[in-house]
Amino acid sequence: MARLPSWLLARPIAHRGLHDDQRPENSLAACDAAVAGDYPIELDVRLGKGGEIVVFHDDDLARMTGAPGNVDDTAWATLRSLRLGGTDEPIPTLADVLARVRGRVPLVIDMKAGRTTGKLELAVHDALTDYRGDVALQSFHPIGLAKVRRLSRTRVLGLLASDFVEEDLARPLKFILRRLFLAPLSLPDYVGYDLRCLPFWATTAARKLGVGLLAWTVRTEDDLLRARSLADNVIFENIRP
Repeated sequence: MARLPSWLLARPIAHRGLHDDQRPENSLAACDAAVAGDYPIELDVRLGKGGEIVVFHDDDLARMTGAPGNVDDTAWATLRSLRLGGTDEPIPTLADVLARVRGRVPLVIDMKAGRTTGKLELAVHDALTDYRGDVALQSFHPIGLAKVRRLSRTRVLGLLASDFVEEDLARPLKFILRRLFLAPLSLPDYVGYDLRCLPFWATTAARKLGVGLLAWTVRTEDDLLRARSLADNVIFENIRP
């Protein structure tokens, strides 16, 4: 595993960019606002139907665009015509974000693989080949993250987890993932854990082994105060730490 970089601990990380009513989540406008505020940017990526790396959180398009269908079943010609949150902001690609940010603040890329586990992670790894800014890759999928680790021993990786109570997963799998039992597959540099589930013995043990801990998602000043007593850094929205 790579040495935990100082930037990952030095500044709270803006969840899906610094978004609000005028700047939708995961938009270039939200990225611009985060850069202006000197916040690292957490963003979500998925694979579009044609293999494009699309910056979008949900698997379906309805919440953010009002359009039917799933990202991975939709042609890029359609995706690029949609607008986010009732604004004029289009859905960006990862290449769009990299060109916009240009290394001015670090990026934390959350890989939402789903049915594309393995393919997405490798595509993101390749897309970052010539990028010169600070980047961390994170995922809830230990197997996909392990594929990236096999390609790079120095890439900063984060394993995400929670209690998965709202996820449609088999109970034994929830048991395994919550307790980070598959973490050794990817040797993550940090764990991103649901603040609601902290403290937890598995994250405490990970920190004793030198693994960083990021708490998500911090939305209030009370959340921030609690998270700072439990974790090394936070992923936030709605507030300005």
